[in-house]
Amino acid sequence: MTRALITIAALSAFASNTAIADDHAEYGVNLAISPFGGAINLSYNTSVKTSITAAIGGAPEGKAPFKPKVDGTEYEVTAGSSWTGLFLNHRPFENANWFRVNTGIGFGSIQQTLEDKAGNTYSANYTENPVGYFGLGAGLRPVEGFVFGFDLGFLHTGGPDIVKTGGEGDDASADIADHPLLGASTLPNLQLSFGLGF
Repeated sequence: MTRALITIAALSAFASNTAIADDHAEYGVNLAISPFGGAINLSYNTSVKTSITAAIGGAPEGKAPFKPKVDGTEYEVTAGSSWTGLFLNHRPFENANWFRVNTGIGFGSIQQTLEDKAGNTYSANYTENPVGYFGLGAGLRPVEGFVFGFDLGFLHTGGPDIVKTGGEGDDASADIADHPLLGASTLPNLQLSFGLGF
């Protein structure tokens, strides 16, 4: 996994440094994919060092590719999301403008339904607004032409509201809230972006 992340970051930096044109682009638009769904991002490059990005994204409801266990009970997870955000990208190094520090806020929600084999169901929804984001990025230089990038960061929330919604078994909401994945207040984000500067 670590090798894959390093490879993606290196390719992002290389591709950004070989963009079609090396002229400063005032604007940018790109499409991105992350664990929170797809997104469209619109950027205004206020300078060669700083960009302001507005984003809108989300994912339709679907089954997660994993089945976490809580105290020996396996849960099937169905999740979806919708969100908007405003982010500030800063390039602190003049000779490495492919490297970015990214911070911002997001508004929206992540809806999750958990169900065990006995038919007990829970909602575990992230609805707190706004939430903070901080991360590091490679690529997406503020130049004209094709660019792409890679971001790694963390979404900082108050955690999900976990409520039992059905079934006859004991309420396991407190145990689910203690699970490092299902009850997490800090959510990791990996994002790939492809777009144009103009």
